Amino acid sequence: MNPSGGVGAINAIHDAVTLANWMSTLRNSDDKVILKVFKEYRAERYPVAKAAFKDSQMLTRTIGKNLLSTIFRGMIKRIPFWVWKRIVYKMNAARYQASFLPLIEDNAPCKALYQHSLYKTMAIHEELAKTSIEMTAGNSAPAVV
Repeated sequence: MNPSGGVGAINAIHDAVTLANWMSTLRNSDDKVILKVFKEYRAERYPVAKAAFKDSQMLTRTIGKNLLSTIFRGMIKRIPFWVWKRIVYKMNAARYQASFLPLIEDNAPCKALYQHSLYKTMAIHEELAKTSIEMTAGNSAPAVV
């Protein structure tokens, strides 16, 4: 990925939060459970990384010194403000949060993108908490995630 866009660093942070969300649900070191966690992580993050790579390739083409790059840069300079606003909103819509920490109130003007790992792992944490309460009451054995 082209480093000038900062996409690699942003994706690394999102990858870390997503993987931390999934790893926080582990309650044992069973290989099958760990493999399932990594499959969930890959299913969520691979399409994003692939799209970021594609966008990075486009950015690299715009930096070039050939005629096509010059024409493209000229077109970008004439994009209407409302289009730029949508682009910036889209760029700032990915605001990842950790499911094992208290959630931060989101007051941004644009709606945050749906974060699969956040909601899936929050549900798992709730289930684990319920199971823990039931165990202390002596009702049943714990559920394995």
